[in-house]
Amino acid sequence: MSDSDKLNRRDFIVTTAGATSALAAGTSIAAADQADPLDPGFDQQDPLKHYWTRPLGEIVHVDYSQDAKELERPESQERHRIYSYLLMKLILRFWNGNKNGPTGSYPQRARQIDPSAPNRYRGDLNERDDRSHTSWDRYLGHNIACVAVDGLGHIIDFDFNHNAFFRSSAEHAEARLVRRLFSLTDIFDDWKTGPHVEAKPHAALLSEVTLYTSLESCAQCSGVMSLAGVKQIVYMQNDFTAYKIGNIMYNLANRTPIKDKDGNVTGSFAGAPVPIPASKVGIAEFDRLNQGNLGFIKTMNDGNEPFFRSASFTDRDPSITSFLCTDDAYDIFKAGAANLDSLQPQFGGYRFPIQDPLPDDPAKRALTNDECLSEARKFFEYVDIEGYRGSPHKL
Repeated sequence: MSDSDKLNRRDFIVTTAGATSALAAGTSIAAADQADPLDPGFDQQDPLKHYWTRPLGEIVHVDYSQDAKELERPESQERHRIYSYLLMKLILRFWNGNKNGPTGSYPQRARQIDPSAPNRYRGDLNERDDRSHTSWDRYLGHNIACVAVDGLGHIIDFDFNHNAFFRSSAEHAEARLVRRLFSLTDIFDDWKTGPHVEAKPHAALLSEVTLYTSLESCAQCSGVMSLAGVKQIVYMQNDFTAYKIGNIMYNLANRTPIKDKDGNVTGSFAGAPVPIPASKVGIAEFDRLNQGNLGFIKTMNDGNEPFFRSASFTDRDPSITSFLCTDDAYDIFKAGAANLDSLQPQFGGYRFPIQDPLPDDPAKRALTNDECLSEARKFFEYVDIEGYRGSPHKL
């Protein structure tokens, strides 16, 4: 790959921020035309040059026909729903809404009060009742999680947001999971994280991995996934404060060519993950979560009922992480989680990617939708008994 074809991913993230700032000044072509000219070097990056004077609405539009054409098929949508329902069930399993502690008053959490202690709210609502599992009130992080699936349909791992535990605003689920995946990519296992290519670019490491996350990715996580070469990200809910940064990064990223040992280009993949809202794969809870969040924001802004109240503190912040503590959010995740148990695939024999001929080695075959569902259910059983908020899989 020549220097003119290459875009350092760290430079790409900086470039993205600059382009976003310029385009945010106005959404009309006339306003965008007033942007400063591209500096030398940046003017050689075709996607950036293409979008530089175009309206913001165009840069956030994603054309799924190039890198996610399988979304047109109901068989593939069903496959994505399986992992999405698993994610929702994992979040339900480790649900903890005690964002401001277990005591005080949470008007939107009436159904999470501890029945044995009316002045306290339950933390681990669905902890197992045995000697090896102890329910506790401590809030480790937000009710946001992420699941990684390899190119053949095998579940690799999962992780949760742990901002509170580490007292850091950077311990987001996707970023934590990507760091964990890099610790696994050199372990001998069946995971198909990326194509086996001679002298492959470092960015190809996770080029066949799909992440399923409960919340649209922020700038940090979008950048981390771009650096890691993640294939695509399916998210269960919009984050209205993330300003579609994942869409912008996807459209501005140079494509990374894949070359064989002789230097011939055999294909390419996007330089940033394809952002896929769960509504594209038929997840009804996507719209319910967004509408619920908008209702919560209105309640907070109206000033009538706070999220939390104690003798010394009142919390009216319309934060999405507060909404994700409420009974309304819990009920939506509960409904999505139940689908994992009740789902009966219509396209049980479907494999993706389609393999013709089917490999003789079963370990190299893509899972069928029936097998994906079976693995998802078994994975949850493992996590339910052995796991915590971010236990490694197969370690």
